[in-house]
Amino acid sequence: MADETPKPPYNDNNAPEPSPSALFLEMMRQAALRDADSPEADEPDTLYIPEEDLFPEADPAPNDVHPQQFEEVSEPEPDPISEPIVEPEPEPDPIAEPKPEPEPTPIAQGRVPIYTAPDDDAIQDERAAKLEAQRVRRLRRRQERRQQRRVGVFGGFFRTALVVFIAATLSSTIFTWFTDPEFFTPDVVSGLQLAESTSVAAAVPLTPTTIDVTPNWARRIGIVSGHAGPEDDPGAVCDDGLTEREINFAVAQLVVRQLRELGYTVDLLDEFDPRLLGYQAAALVSIHANDCRDYGEYVSGYLVARASARPAGGRDDILAECVGREYEAVGIPRRFTLTLDMTDYHTFREIHQRTPAAILELGFMRDDRELLLNEQPLLAQQITSGILCFLNGENPIITGTEFPTVTPLPTGTP
Repeated sequence: MADETPKPPYNDNNAPEPSPSALFLEMMRQAALRDADSPEADEPDTLYIPEEDLFPEADPAPNDVHPQQFEEVSEPEPDPISEPIVEPEPEPDPIAEPKPEPEPTPIAQGRVPIYTAPDDDAIQDERAAKLEAQRVRRLRRRQERRQQRRVGVFGGFFRTALVVFIAATLSSTIFTWFTDPEFFTPDVVSGLQLAESTSVAAAVPLTPTTIDVTPNWARRIGIVSGHAGPEDDPGAVCDDGLTEREINFAVAQLVVRQLRELGYTVDLLDEFDPRLLGYQAAALVSIHANDCRDYGEYVSGYLVARASARPAGGRDDILAECVGREYEAVGIPRRFTLTLDMTDYHTFREIHQRTPAAILELGFMRDDRELLLNEQPLLAQQITSGILCFLNGENPIITGTEFPTVTPLPTGTP
């Protein structure tokens, strides 16, 4: 047996004493060396180490180490320098070993678990069903509101119509009760019927006139402003820039205004107005002016012509003679040297054959310039008088009078 007297594992140097865990590991290493070197040696005495020392919560201080807590083996301590050092295999850590998972306990037959996790598909289906039901409810409420709105609109319209009908009925009844039966004389009734059947398209307020207004196109008058329109045709042009178009338009506007003031329906037409195709009226007069050339002599006067294709002595001749007779009052002579451009004027071929028409040349822009520029109201008044002469049924043609023939002007054409 080895000496049981405890010996300190280290010399009496000033080095700090090792911890119990270090001493334990050193002892285990020495024991393993002895077992490897002498397999037949006696087994060492049992070494008891308390559990609290085997797994200490914290390493104690060096002064707390007590040699009585462990016992040395009886075998002699081998020399650690002469013998090879074999590291002992580390023991498995019981704490680090994974514990086997317990097998799930089967549910007893006939038992229902308290809670089962819902399936994702079931949740999605339930959510989709709730959304669909909500959408259906919204659509139903929207349809109900639309139906109520539609019923409200129809109801409002019906109520308005009913109120208007009742008000009109009451007004007419009250008016009938308090109106003298002899209030409307036969003359008043006939005047109201005549005014109702008459279509008046005058641009200015109408004034009373002695001329009877008829309920048909016979009292419509057309006035053509020569060379007017989008074609930008100036007509004859003087050296200083005066154009025939300016003179024609100024006089034509005055004629239209005077006739409308007398209660007539008057159309101011362009030279190539699309309304001229098949145009029907009681009369049509196209207003022009002669050129501004220097003929070498004093050339003054006006010209009036009707369509050569119309019968002589007809309504076209009466219109032309009425205008020609009244226009003499302007103070210039009438000329009868008509040209083909006047007697075969394109407007004569476009209008309706029942529309009497005439063309008037106001005067020569060179020698009659003062009259054409400064006496335009007088010119318009005499043209209006000539149209009224025709509408009133006057016939200035003298029996046996020879109508002027087409002859050229001294030089050139107007």
